Amino acid sequence: MSSLDKDSPVPLYYQLAELIRESILAGNLRPGDRLPGEREMSEQAGISRMTARQALSYLVREGLVTVRPGVGTFVAEPKRTHPVLHLLGFTEEVLRQGGRAHSRVLEQRVIDAPPYVAAMLGMSDGEAVIKVTRLRYANDDPILLETTYVPQALCPGLEDYDLSNSSIYGLMESRYGLTIAGAHQTIEASVANEYELEQFGLARPIGVIVMEGVTYSEDGKAVEYSKAIYRGDRVKFELQSERARPASDKTTAVVSLLVE
Repeated sequence: MSSLDKDSPVPLYYQLAELIRESILAGNLRPGDRLPGEREMSEQAGISRMTARQALSYLVREGLVTVRPGVGTFVAEPKRTHPVLHLLGFTEEVLRQGGRAHSRVLEQRVIDAPPYVAAMLGMSDGEAVIKVTRLRYANDDPILLETTYVPQALCPGLEDYDLSNSSIYGLMESRYGLTIAGAHQTIEASVANEYELEQFGLARPIGVIVMEGVTYSEDGKAVEYSKAIYRGDRVKFELQSERARPASDKTTAVVSLLVE
């Protein structure tokens, strides 16, 4: 392990964390590799166990390593790219990248549309919608908690499908003849509440990224309203944009969501 500069104003834990990060990004430490324990790390680097613990905690928050209680600390799996503006569903994107996608269905039933859902979908209050709440997994890692509302009139019987391993977008297009054209979405940062932490199987507080929006069919009809809560320790956003020029009033932005 490279030596740390104890005379630097940069905290020792941060220096150590950056050295480990560089080893991970360079491929010297690979996914699944076990990191030294606090004691071994402190002896190798000539620092206190508290400093080693701080460095590991920092890397956990960054999503670069994961802790398996009673086993040790391991390099996390590499992140996957989900192009949000290309509007691939979660299942479609994970499968495209060669991963395994599945869901645990928490709720799937027909309800009267709440006023805010009806407003988002351009429906009358009380019209029937299919509500689906799922905990979504990439491989075996719970990544997001998603609640979706679909007008029942557009997709009758959707409430009876097994949605633990199916894409709602895929069913809309293959079973109901709808062509998904685009969506209007908002993204904001928040903090996980007790229910969300429980579903993710986490005891410690984490930040979350909330994506909320309406999906439209080719003929401009609102076909879905959804609220997706992504684990902040498992995702990050990558933004590429073009500066608008005087000759054009159009700005193009490509947003990619990176998930482990």
